Amino acid sequence: MTPESPRYGIRTISWSAVQADRYPEKSDRAYWDGTEITELNRLRGLVVVQAAETEAVLGMILSRLDPTARTDQPAGRLLQNIRQKIDGFCNTEWPAALDLIDVAVRRRNRVVHDSPTIGRVWREYATGGGEWVHVLTKLGDDECDTTSLVGDLALQQDATVAAVELLDCLSVPAQSPVTS
Repeated sequence: MTPESPRYGIRTISWSAVQADRYPEKSDRAYWDGTEITELNRLRGLVVVQAAETEAVLGMILSRLDPTARTDQPAGRLLQNIRQKIDGFCNTEWPAALDLIDVAVRRRNRVVHDSPTIGRVWREYATGGGEWVHVLTKLGDDECDTTSLVGDLALQQDATVAAVELLDCLSVPAQSPVTS
């Protein structure tokens, strides 16, 4: 095994699959890393990368609000610090934007920290034998499918847009009221 040739190939593999592979005598269940899990993990990766883009913008926003602030923090902490410092800096509707980003951060955490579980049942063939059939997928305690993860990706993209708009607001000098 070298860095150029991952042990399980160029793909993700669930912890339960690694456990069953490494300790088959201790494994009480078969693992499932079929096509359903592959697509879910691909979408999870897109959600995480998009969330990282939002986090990068949050760091830039915080540094504009406070050039001495630490920006090497998780998105949730950056968001808290931004909420404490943004008042008076931005003449746009920032509370709604920060609320959207907060929802996206929490969804990103679910996507990162919860492992997908594929529920399947054994279907016997009338002619003998059978196959495992996918019936349900969960991410943590919630039912999950590709549609819900595409929704999570859309939320992350909306959060990135909101963060960029806030950054832009901080880049433009505040307009002073026009007096005649």
